[in-house]
Formats: sequence, structure tokens, C-alpha cells
Amino acid sequence: MAKFPTDVERSVTVHVPASTAYGFLWDVVGSSRCIPGIDTCERVAKDTYRFVYEERSTGPVSLIVRYTARYQGNGKDKITFESITTDGDNTDVNGAIRLQPNGADATKIVLKQTLAPDTPVPRLFQGFLKSFVEKEAAEAVKQYLANIKRTLEAA
Repeated sequence: MAKFPTDVERSVTVHVPASTAYGFLWDVVGSSRCIPGIDTCERVAKDTYRFVYEERSTGPVSLIVRYTARYQGNGKDKITFESITTDGDNTDVNGAIRLQPNGADATKIVLKQTLAPDTPVPRLFQGFLKSFVEKEAAEAVKQYLANIKRTLEAA
């Protein structure tokens, strides 16, 4: 299987205090509903969550992204996450969410992550698939942050 590590960093400013944004994001299962294409997110151990996405396909290749990640937070402005190896997972992920106060009642949320799915493709298709993975990852992070903004500001 080929892995295509893809780095993405995006940010969004939400009109809520940092403590509100942190509380929402630290509720990993609850905030996972903002992830585009998520099928399930469940807590499997203390601060550890299993994510399963809906099937994605391009051309002859189909993939259901699955990973388990352990989260750590400092309680105010940073949450990190990193894959742990479990049976059935096919993707590595790691990253950080940073919160930066932006005025009295606004917060800049910065998400930086690396995603590396195992992809069952012959060498001939790997270049094509790599560009697809990069595009999909960037669009997913952009949409995730937009969904967070919409959810937090509607509350």
C-alpha cells in the first residue's frame, strides 16, 4: 500500500471567546459532526477516539478512511492529536488545533494536520491519487473549519 502524507494548515476566526471554542473542540465526539464525510466517531479509551469516514472513490479506487487518535489538551488554547496503531486502521493522522484570542469575543482557530491514508493503488496511478488526496484533504479542512464557525456562532 502506498501512503501519501498530506500537510494542511488553515484557520478561521469565530465570534466566540476562546474558552467556548476550546470546550466545543475538546468534546471530540460532539464536534466531530462538523467533519465532512464522517460516518462515526466514538470514544474507545480515555482521550482516544476512533474515526470512520464514508466511502470515497475516484476512478477505480475506493477508500473508507479509518483511524484511531489520542488527544491531549492544555485546557485553554491547544489540542493535539496523533494516531495510535489499532487493528483495521488504514490512515495515519497527527496535528494540532491552536486557539488565539482575536479581540474581546473572537478567537482565531488554526488547524494544522498531516493525513496519510494507505491507498491500494498500482504504481501507475500513484501520482494521480496523490493529487486527489491533497485536494480532498485541503477541502475537508476548509469545510470543517467553516462548519465549526457556523455551529459555534449559531449557539
